[in-house]
Amino acid sequence: MVFWQRFEASEWSIEYDVDKLAAHAVADWEAEELIWNGFIAKPNKKEHGSNRYQLTGRTDAGRPLLLIVWIFGDRRMRVLNGWPL
Repeated sequence: MVFWQRFEASEWSIEYDVDKLAAHAVADWEAEELIWNGFIAKPNKKEHGSNRYQLTGRTDAGRPLLLIVWIFGDRRMRVLNGWPL
C-alpha cells in the first residue's frame, strides 16, 4: 500500500510509457512535472488489477492531466498512460 500523504518523488524510481503518453498528446516530462508538483491519487478500476492508481494534477504550466500509474517492487512506479483534462 502506498501512503500518498507521505509520497516523495525523489525516493521513487519512475518509468514512463512514452509511446502511450504521446498517443494522447502528453509528453513524459509533463507527466514527471505532475508527479513532482503533487497530485490527487485514487485507485483505478479494479478490473485492471491492484496497485494501479489514477493521479490528477497540473504541470508547471498549469495544464491539467490524468495519469494511470502502476506501483510495483520497492518504490517503483510506471506511468502507463495519460490524458489532458
